[in-house]
Amino acid sequence: MKKILKKQTVIAIIIIATLAVAFGALLAVYLVENRENREIYEEQKIRVLVGERLLGEYTYDELSALSTEEEFRAVYKPSGKPAIERSYSGIALKKLLQAMQIDVSDMQYVSFKASDGRQMLYTAADVLEDGNVYIANKVEGEYFNKGIDPLAYNKPQEDGGPYVVIKANDSVSQNRVKLLVEICVT
Repeated sequence: MKKILKKQTVIAIIIIATLAVAFGALLAVYLVENRENREIYEEQKIRVLVGERLLGEYTYDELSALSTEEEFRAVYKPSGKPAIERSYSGIALKKLLQAMQIDVSDMQYVSFKASDGRQMLYTAADVLEDGNVYIANKVEGEYFNKGIDPLAYNKPQEDGGPYVVIKANDSVSQNRVKLLVEICVT
């Protein structure tokens, strides 16, 4: 004898199926919309814009040829762990913008975009402060681990590479932009 499903069970199945289809559709849209960021990340380049105007897509070596790499210290604080001061290598963003002859006199913000779509804004004051904002590629002399690794706090290198935006005066390292693919001056 066939057992008939309860009305509530049928409704639950319909809701779950609808949510699964919606999730699949949204994931497909996200993957299409974010394809360009993933591609530039795989090429290990950084896109630089001033407003809507694209200046170019650059490798780290091309950017460091414009503004030399510097050593700096910053705090790294993984969740649930004590803060650690570490040594990093990177390009000072202020000096890079000046070397690229970008007019920063009217700059209000610099936005950073990661390959996963995450965005962060820094104020002009943060960026123009000497020794504060860097595009880093090394920690303690080692290159950042590429991608996101939930166990990175157990490793000598940090994750989020190849390039990470670090605000050196950030006391808890929460304002970093890992997986950097774009810098936009506005």
